[in-house]
Amino acid sequence: MIKKTTLHEFVSKNGYELIQKLGKSETSRILKVSRPTIDAILRKYPTAPLRTLPKYVFQWEETQGNTMFIEKYRGKLRDLKIYVTQALQAWLLLGKKDPISWDIEDFRKIWNGQRFRDPNTGKMRFQYAIIFRKWMRALGRGEFCNMEDFETKGLKRPRGIKKQWFLEDEEITRLIEAIDREDLLVAFVLSLFSGGRASSVMTSEVSKGIRPMDIDERNCGILMFEPKRQEYVLRLFHPKLIGLVKRYISDCGVKPNESLFPSYWVMRKLLKSAGLKGKVSKIAEMMGSWHITKHTFVSQGAYHGLSIEVISEQTGTDANTLMDYYAGIKEKKMRAELLGEKVDIEPFHAWALRVIIEPAVRRYEKLFEGEQENAMP
Repeated sequence: MIKKTTLHEFVSKNGYELIQKLGKSETSRILKVSRPTIDAILRKYPTAPLRTLPKYVFQWEETQGNTMFIEKYRGKLRDLKIYVTQALQAWLLLGKKDPISWDIEDFRKIWNGQRFRDPNTGKMRFQYAIIFRKWMRALGRGEFCNMEDFETKGLKRPRGIKKQWFLEDEEITRLIEAIDREDLLVAFVLSLFSGGRASSVMTSEVSKGIRPMDIDERNCGILMFEPKRQEYVLRLFHPKLIGLVKRYISDCGVKPNESLFPSYWVMRKLLKSAGLKGKVSKIAEMMGSWHITKHTFVSQGAYHGLSIEVISEQTGTDANTLMDYYAGIKEKKMRAELLGEKVDIEPFHAWALRVIIEPAVRRYEKLFEGEQENAMP
């Protein structure tokens, strides 16, 4: 894995130009970058990437507060990078104010920041509270930890609350209508139907995501990498959904070994924008977290008649874990079983065709037609 800082330094020191003039070995000696690292950079980036790291990252690294924190906790914290990354987000929230001068009002702004808030409890997430209390101590603000404003008590969510975190039919409909990009649309509906993790669908640090070569049209399947199992899993899809993917590949001219979609971080931001536009708070308030698609597949699948064995095989997740963390229960099903109220439950394939696939195909047509009109002279 190539570190972003290594890549940025290589590009900023004109590594590509040096290789053209002097060769790899001489460039390795001049820049003090190992030959295997140079080979890895060239394999992944045959030409110089337009963007490596935002300028503000280097501004952050030069702040006195960041330097102090790293010196104090280097080698003492198992996940130092997470502590620094979250503080970087707080630094941006506070208008790039050096952490060394963060006061009580600044920490209150951090505690109330949407990025750090859990929409289910309305409070700061427990793990972020732990991180920023550590920053308080590092910056000589340890007395703030004793204040009620910054308590960690009561921040942990009840174990079962995330089980109700899935998209209902009307929320899926609103999201599909709010999406304004073909790649986001196709990735979203694939995720909803497969129950796979985001890294199975999009490019990430552990996976290339879905490529055209991974599609088995004959068997209505797609080979998707499952990071938890460290292997490729064949997931099944409705034929019309496979057809939509094939059309997307043709329209975009995606080569057999190329990823169908941009990186997870790009797609997550786009999904959040769609959530805001479609007024789907579960997406808009979770920083566009893609993981809700897996919760939706498990919960909707269980409601619409899929067995736990089939759900487990499709998602690549143990059945007990699915029941403990993923499978939400719809109120309509409870009322039917407990009160005898009548409810018509569609089979999963019929429900998915009506709620996910057909609306997605119609939306894709609109987006594609709009692009064609804009492209006309």
